[in-house]
Amino acid sequence: MIDRVKEMIHVLPVALATVVKHSVLTGLRPIEACESVRLLLNFSNDVNIHHKTKEEIQYYNPQTQMLEHFRFPEIFIRRTKKAFISYITKNQLSGIATLGSSTPTYTAIRKACEHRHIRMDMHLCRKIHASWLHQSGITSEAVDFLQGRVSPSVFSRHYLTPDSSLRSRVLDALDRLKEAIENE
Repeated sequence: MIDRVKEMIHVLPVALATVVKHSVLTGLRPIEACESVRLLLNFSNDVNIHHKTKEEIQYYNPQTQMLEHFRFPEIFIRRTKKAFISYITKNQLSGIATLGSSTPTYTAIRKACEHRHIRMDMHLCRKIHASWLHQSGITSEAVDFLQGRVSPSVFSRHYLTPDSSLRSRVLDALDRLKEAIENE
């Protein structure tokens, strides 16, 4: 799976490849990854999103090193598909700053893949993210939470709390994943 995504990253233009990398590192669905990049670019340019100041609402929280998807429920929290948070470092987000003001769309990525006669395998990004975290020792419950799957059990919904080292373990795993998808 990683090789197929690496091929997409290698062949696609930089802006499109950046969104694919972002999808792998966050575990977001393809359309959510595009929206996430759009929000990151908008916050660097626009102070008045939804009539709130940057101080009142912020998408990337540098103190907790996470994208706070829950702040935008109209995009990330739907009846059957949810994304609450994604751990990510500023270094892992650095490529997004180079995109300028235009956000690549899922359709643009799909059409660019068709034009280059390669398979559009962006759906694998989420699978790679989950598998990589699990292989790095992150529990299935934590991976499910990070990817927006909340178990209906009373334990999971009310009593399960991640340990304090989850963020550092996830960020370490994501650093290794970033290295794996960027190296030839």
